[in-house]
Amino acid sequence: MSINLLELINENITPDIVSKLSGFLGESPNNTTTALSSAIPSLLAGLVNKSTESQGASTILNLLNQGNHEGGILNNLGAAFTSGEGTSNLLSTGASLLNAILGNKTDGVASLVANASGISKTSSNSLLGILMPIVFGALGKTVKAQGITSAAGLADLLGSQSGFLKNFLPAGLSSTLGMANLTDFGKTASAATAQIVEENSGSFGKLLPWLLLPILLAVGWGVFKTLKQPEPTVPEPIVQQPTPAPVPVLPVPEVVAPVVEKVSDFFEKTLSSGFAIKAAKDGFESKLIGFIEDTGKAVDKDTWFTMNGIVFDTGKATLKPESNTQMTNIAEILKAYPNVKIKIGGYTDNKGNAKSNLALSAKRANAVKNALVAVGIDTSRLDAEGFGSEHPVADNGTEAGRQQNRRIDVLVTAK
Repeated sequence: MSINLLELINENITPDIVSKLSGFLGESPNNTTTALSSAIPSLLAGLVNKSTESQGASTILNLLNQGNHEGGILNNLGAAFTSGEGTSNLLSTGASLLNAILGNKTDGVASLVANASGISKTSSNSLLGILMPIVFGALGKTVKAQGITSAAGLADLLGSQSGFLKNFLPAGLSSTLGMANLTDFGKTASAATAQIVEENSGSFGKLLPWLLLPILLAVGWGVFKTLKQPEPTVPEPIVQQPTPAPVPVLPVPEVVAPVVEKVSDFFEKTLSSGFAIKAAKDGFESKLIGFIEDTGKAVDKDTWFTMNGIVFDTGKATLKPESNTQMTNIAEILKAYPNVKIKIGGYTDNKGNAKSNLALSAKRANAVKNALVAVGIDTSRLDAEGFGSEHPVADNGTEAGRQQNRRIDVLVTAK
């Protein structure tokens, strides 16, 4: 099963960390949270992109080994934002890593994060500098745990991250990173892995003559000694040249990575309350508002909308900070359309105990409902139900499919 680096990093970004980080940056907690939800996926995308370059995966592997990035930083993130020597060292390390991975693209990525979150460009640059060692720490921890020692193995791991980054990449990142389309992440990473393995195989082929040289010299010396001996009374033995060992053909591992969809544009809508919605063009918010405003579409029991920006702690019903943006958006939509009522559905994949999955899905649906009630939405307008592993929208036989099936959907029951 592929390791989700984005989830591993986000598990360590607790509300307390967000609070300390926002204080260090001088930005609001909400804007900092939004910035984190764009910055972390962007840095991971930069690593995936770097791994597709010639020698890119080798460069990343060397940086991991030389910098002793094995995940220790994840154990004490709170101390990283004290504005002391530790923070200065962290920023210095981050600047070096950013230069190695993003180079002159760093400023462009910082601008995207700033524009998507509302923090200043200066804060965005500082945030990237702080986050990059954390990202490397998570990557190094995974590399060590998985026993990855080769560039091909690292390229394989990074290529598998493409599906986990879906819906979290800010618009414009593809052009900033110099890629034609972020959809090519998985395919390009797979090709890069194959090329690395092929190069390693080719290197063995080049070394083979040198490996055989001692054998040939030994055989030649034996023939020379035989020729120097007096004429034998018995037939001279035939010296048989050894048959060179065939060059081994290393198998090329297949990297099966889900496709990353490009978020090419933003959906922008100023609600009657004056609140401005800014989200993915074809995302949850645009579809929900479109359905609500379309008088030709009546409510039914089948038109569900997936909240693609909702993330929970693994195995729990605790909303993670990166869910705040979409939770704020749906709350503002409900406030702007007071006649709308919704039903919140929780779903899981089919792994584990069915009864436990059903209970977890119900807890997650109710967690979303309670969060809306906490910001002023009348409970009479909200219903919540857990469906467990029922109604899958993707193949539970793959990790990417299971990830899609672990979701929160919304059904409009009145408008």
